[in-house]
Amino acid sequence: MDPKLTILFLLISSVIGLSHLNDENLARMRRQLIIRRWREFVPGRRKS
Repeated sequence: MDPKLTILFLLISSVIGLSHLNDENLARMRRQLIIRRWREFVPGRRKS
């Protein structure tokens, strides 16, 4: 694929993705990131 076309596609998809962010979605993403960080420190407490 042409590099210019790839960059254009990435730019359009990032604008669409960022337009769907609101306070609720942003808070949910932050909570998920925090949980993932703690899972790395405590390997024995994973749910299976």
